[in-house]
Amino acid sequence: MHKTKVSALIALFVIGLVTSAIPVSSYSSDGWTLVAERGVKAYPDLMETVWQKNASAPPHGSYDKIGLHRLVKVGIERRGVLLILPGTWSSGEQLISNPPEAPWTKYENYTHAIYWANRGFDVYSIDYRTHFVPNILIPAQLLFMKDWGWDQWISDIKEAVDKAKEVSGAKRIYMSGESFGGSAAMNYASKYWEEDLKGIILLDGGTGGKRGGETNTYNLTKAIEVMIATKTWSREVGAPAVGAVFLYKYALANPGAPAMFPPGNWLLPLINPRTGLPWTNITEYCAYSLYMSWGPGGVTNIYEGYGKPSVMIQIMSTFDRYWPTRLTLESTAISDHINCPYVTYDFDDHYIEIDNPLLAFASGLFANRTGLFRFVHGIANPDFTGIMLPRYGHLDVYSGEYSERDVSAPTYEWLISHRMLIGLGELRIDRKWYRGETTIYINATVIDFKVDGVRVAWNIVDHRTDEDLEFYKGEGELGWITILIYKEYAVAKGPKAFFLGYLV
Repeated sequence: MHKTKVSALIALFVIGLVTSAIPVSSYSSDGWTLVAERGVKAYPDLMETVWQKNASAPPHGSYDKIGLHRLVKVGIERRGVLLILPGTWSSGEQLISNPPEAPWTKYENYTHAIYWANRGFDVYSIDYRTHFVPNILIPAQLLFMKDWGWDQWISDIKEAVDKAKEVSGAKRIYMSGESFGGSAAMNYASKYWEEDLKGIILLDGGTGGKRGGETNTYNLTKAIEVMIATKTWSREVGAPAVGAVFLYKYALANPGAPAMFPPGNWLLPLINPRTGLPWTNITEYCAYSLYMSWGPGGVTNIYEGYGKPSVMIQIMSTFDRYWPTRLTLESTAISDHINCPYVTYDFDDHYIEIDNPLLAFASGLFANRTGLFRFVHGIANPDFTGIMLPRYGHLDVYSGEYSERDVSAPTYEWLISHRMLIGLGELRIDRKWYRGETTIYINATVIDFKVDGVRVAWNIVDHRTDEDLEFYKGEGELGWITILIYKEYAVAKGPKAFFLGYLV
């Protein structure tokens, strides 16, 4: 082991035993502008902060902007930092914001961000560039979207992560992704897992590894040429012919109105196919439309009680209107090629290198509706958990009637059971010592010790906490190991193991 590094770590550890840790100062990053500090409706102890900036990655047009939302509970000890990546057409504002003057109220049983913030997590979410595109524009005006692909999205997420780390003082954070955001989380982790992340949570957004089945035939260059020739630079949320965002905004504001949109124009079909009767009101029409959009229950399983119409209509009304086609085309190329020649970084070929614990949820009626969905343990870390939600539609995972019980709460328990330690350590196996930079992952049952390419696990037989002290004891093939964590400092010892470092 490097004696200089060990001496420095020992000194820091001893200092930490007798003094309080010095907090990391928070300051504004270049380019970020504070645009709002506001309360949250129904939760007076929660505070939201919002920043915006011009995105660093080109193109640098009028709409190449990103935002970052932070949600924290005042006066509570922070348990960790979590950044949520929104799905297609979604935004950080949709996932986090609920200012006191809003005409509707978000509750924690329908909103992961509020649930986790109420329990001590410092929660962040990004506004993608799409959130700054006015919904009054028509598709012909969206030429600027033609170059919005994965290079831009990952660069923007990196800026958001760096800002969240700066504000919170965290060395590493948890990353959660909803729908498309799950794919974005995996792609981001394939580049930055070692630098930025402690763990990954996929919320109906990916399988956890590369799926395989590449044909190496998809021609991205041709697909982009067709996109430009046909001026299909974007995809519109919902049913473009109806103007879905505007329909749901109207239905939210007028839940008992006749099934007309715009007012005076009857929505088709005129009869509810489930009842054989005319629509009672526009809410009934929207509920049926959402239930059937991606096959019965695919969007939300309203008729089995998994989704509440008013909640789902509110979500639909707050989506961004447009989404860049290029992102979808590049995703297709990446998944179809081994060593994809069309992109600057072939994300899924690097999934296997991701060494963070991973928790994944999948809806039975959307992700698994074809019967082909499966979780793929395609990462380096052995701590992989997949949870199937059989009767869930896609939006039910995020804001369903049972999402608090089946998603928010299990995720919270998963988060608080995990620890990540980094430092210097050594293992003795068959009279050989392995020494160097070390990572220890701890979950509810296992201590996972990794050094010099070697990985050893101990089963936890004792775990205790006493104010700022946390103690673990594990037993395994190398005998016992004990770990003591004091604030941000950590030491581990056993007959064939030693570690000195930090909690991150």
